[in-house]
Amino acid sequence: MPRHAASSGNQLGPMGQPVQQAPNWQYPPIPIPQPPGGRRRKPTRTPRLLLIGLVVLAVLVVGTGVTLLVRNAGNDAPQTTGTRSAPASESPSESPSESASSAPTPTRPPGPTVDEVVKASKLYSIGPIAASKCAEPLIAPTNFTAAKNYYNRLLPCLNRTWSLAMKKGGLPFRAPKAVVYAGKLPSPCGIQRSVRAAYCGANQTIYLPFAVDLRYYQSNPMYARAIMLNTFAHEYGHHVQNLAGILGASVTRQQKMTPNQKLQESRRRELQATCLGAAYLGANAAFTPMRDPLLLNWKFLISHTGDDYARPRIHDHGNRVSNYQWSIAGYNNKKPDFCNTFTAADVRVN
Repeated sequence: MPRHAASSGNQLGPMGQPVQQAPNWQYPPIPIPQPPGGRRRKPTRTPRLLLIGLVVLAVLVVGTGVTLLVRNAGNDAPQTTGTRSAPASESPSESPSESASSAPTPTRPPGPTVDEVVKASKLYSIGPIAASKCAEPLIAPTNFTAAKNYYNRLLPCLNRTWSLAMKKGGLPFRAPKAVVYAGKLPSPCGIQRSVRAAYCGANQTIYLPFAVDLRYYQSNPMYARAIMLNTFAHEYGHHVQNLAGILGASVTRQQKMTPNQKLQESRRRELQATCLGAAYLGANAAFTPMRDPLLLNWKFLISHTGDDYARPRIHDHGNRVSNYQWSIAGYNNKKPDFCNTFTAADVRVN
């Protein structure tokens, strides 16, 4: 969840620091394959006569392989022999000469690199996303059940828009879960502690703390509505990144980065989720409806969201200028290709 200014009537001040969620809670680092051969053993002394015999045998084997290759050259038809040849799906023969004389096994083309996934995803080719045509649920989060009903009504709306968008881009779609909770709640991504909303990629679940919504609503109901809409759309943006493979690829890229580069990579992920969330709000603006006090409060919110409000300051979500710019880009254009933070200049992801 982005950091933003808190509301107390008409006066707004900095919000406390949320608990940081380590990236590897969602996506463990991919193990690095060990080089073949294992541990090097101490060479043993080979008897001279045995060494000479092995050399002679190697020459005979290689010579036989060359003979077979020459004999079969220019003939594409399979050779009929008295022995049954192994099918292509079986393990290759241990003999180098037999492997050389058999037809090569076709290899799969290499998949996209993590850089290609984050920078050239199909997500960026789907064009404008469709409106869900859903009105904002007019349910005040004055108690736990009401807050739960609010998000349960909102979730199908985002599912509708993003399922159509992912289908258009040839990407998979699965609806996330939305869990409203009070107090502390264990999850595959660690203990959720009622300090901020969060998305857990391990179980594709958006966690929404009731206490946070209630506190904002008691302070300023209209501002609370803007926060609830914006937060839910942002966390859903992380789910879209997850489905497209961007979230996992970005976390993988991060493993080999310097500390400052890791922070910037985190900002690219967070600002993209912000932009994708705003794209939904913009596409559905006429139906929410995003106008009058709600729109004014949302614009104030996105102008006061960012690392500027973290105590102590951790520069991993983007400052208020970057958050505002990416929010407006998503809202006005309604297209995921305007949310490609991974090809954006460094100055745009501060």
